[in-house]
Amino acid sequence: MQELARQLNDNNIETRREAVAKLKGIKDESCIPLLLKGMGDVSWRVRKTAVDILFDEYPVEKYIEGLIQLLYIEDNAGARNSAIEALIRLGRKATVFLIEAFKTPNKDVRKFIIDVLGELKDSRSLPLMLDAIRDEDENVRATAVEHLGKVGEPSVVDALIEILESGDLWTAYPAADALGRIGDRKAVPHLLSALQKKPLREPVLKALGHLTEPFTLEYIIPLMNDTSKNIQEQALKTVEKFYHNGVNAELITGEMKRILGDKAMEALITHAWSNKREVRMSAILMLGLMKDEAAYGPLLDISHEEEFAEDVKKALVFIGIDKPESLLKLFDTDNPHQRRFICEVTEKIASPVYYDILEGMLDDEDGHVRSIAALSISKLNDMRVLGKLKSLLTDQYEDVQEAAVEALSNLNEGLKTDELIGMLRSANAVLRKNIARLLGRMKAVGAVKDLGFTLKDDNIKVRKAVVEALSSIGTEEAVKYLAHALTDEDPDIRISTALSLGGIGGEGVLDSLTILTADPDNFVRAAAARALGMLKDGMAVKTLTGLLRDTSGFVVTTSIEALGAIGGDDARNSITGMLNSGDAEVKRTAIISLSSFDDIEPRLIPFLKDPDWATRIAAVRVLGRRAEGNIRIELEKLLDTEEDPTVKKAVEETLRV
Repeated sequence: MQELARQLNDNNIETRREAVAKLKGIKDESCIPLLLKGMGDVSWRVRKTAVDILFDEYPVEKYIEGLIQLLYIEDNAGARNSAIEALIRLGRKATVFLIEAFKTPNKDVRKFIIDVLGELKDSRSLPLMLDAIRDEDENVRATAVEHLGKVGEPSVVDALIEILESGDLWTAYPAADALGRIGDRKAVPHLLSALQKKPLREPVLKALGHLTEPFTLEYIIPLMNDTSKNIQEQALKTVEKFYHNGVNAELITGEMKRILGDKAMEALITHAWSNKREVRMSAILMLGLMKDEAAYGPLLDISHEEEFAEDVKKALVFIGIDKPESLLKLFDTDNPHQRRFICEVTEKIASPVYYDILEGMLDDEDGHVRSIAALSISKLNDMRVLGKLKSLLTDQYEDVQEAAVEALSNLNEGLKTDELIGMLRSANAVLRKNIARLLGRMKAVGAVKDLGFTLKDDNIKVRKAVVEALSSIGTEEAVKYLAHALTDEDPDIRISTALSLGGIGGEGVLDSLTILTADPDNFVRAAAARALGMLKDGMAVKTLTGLLRDTSGFVVTTSIEALGAIGGDDARNSITGMLNSGDAEVKRTAIISLSSFDDIEPRLIPFLKDPDWATRIAAVRVLGRRAEGNIRIELEKLLDTEEDPTVKKAVEETLRV
């Protein structure tokens, strides 16, 4: 024991931890003081080892007094925190001892005890907590009030109400918050009374937001014009909370109009330009709920700010749902951003009153407006627009073409496949490309043969679109045509085709992809490897293992990942062999790819000491999935010695320190 006590003072962390670990299994009460000393160590590993032994081998009554004594150590935060964590971990077994220990004159220890009891949520501690709200120390009182709110016992409501009305702002503030979280309607009249006290208005408003009694709006809304800006903002956020908690929007806005009159809109517009994000979001929402056209100008101005664009859109939709025609005048602007934005709003409303103006927008000088107008008008399901949308398939801007394809696919019931197939033979390559994409989006099985023929098109973009279309259709016949595209002269087409076939699978795909692994282009070989992994066919392991000798590092790492996706002993052996690579990226990829295999830990533990920090992180993350026993010990050792902050953080997250 003397030797172990000496080792506990050693400068080496591992020596101290081993000294504590040697106390395991002795089960002699003379070990307890040494274990408690270990709980005061600067190393969390030493502290954790000591706590585990105490908990596993000794009855709580033998050491809990020692734990409580650690709370008195003012110059060792580690010891105090370790004691607090241990007491919380003991759970309700600690309650009786803590209640007795609360009799101390040390105010800090009393606060720690209240913190622990608050976490335990043991009803036996309620009498003490209720006494503690009258403690001579204001920090103890405030902490007790805070934890009573967390306990949520309706039986404490009367005591909290008494504190709220006591005039002691230090405890009344958390009492108001606690009453809101407990949610007992009994507190409502007392909270309304407390609204008269300016210093308590903020927590009381929050509490009323939790309780959400509609009649309290009469008391909350006037505070939107309070002399204090903070109170105005909190009142606004509380009103918003009523809406989110299910109070009828018309009731809320009706009260706002009745109480504030014209000043309601003025206040909301002012707050919509607040420098606080949450306040702006509340104001924008309420402007929408008010359904007042006076909000249009300010909302459109705010829509230029990307951070709030979606909130503004929702607000305008609120207004436009009931009065869709009121939005029409907003299109009359020279600002292309606003025209785009209004098109997006009308898409959400999808009212037929917008047909004429949206059709006109298809000729707008701004390409973005044409794109958004195309998508918006397609939501009206009006087939009159088909011809206009087809003309956009050859628009000068590709974004507009893509929007036209999507819009037409939304209206596919009005489209004739035979007519579209005929357009595949157009002299205009842009039209051929977009028709192919449209047929793919429509999953037009009847067009597969014609799309397959179009794989011979002399335009690369057309062929790419055909590959995309055939991949989307995905029938056996489509797969057969795709296999031909693996020999296309353009490497990008071979890449997209390989990945498509990997996702679809089917007869002959494995053989076709295997041939592609000999392609002269590095990226094509990598795509073939990835596609083989997607098939998850064990027959591909031999081919992928051969690619591990490829001259391209990208091909090698992709092949390793593919082997990991396939699994099996042969794949595992091939990946394990790459752990000895001199290329750090290859080594890291091998470590990560082994994560799906069993019993790989012994091979990966040495990489916790790798000179490359990124490799250490890879090992930490894979081993961390099985952080038990010896693996956990190795990770704990690394945490004590690691100097790189990124690696250290990864270990802490893994161990949840």
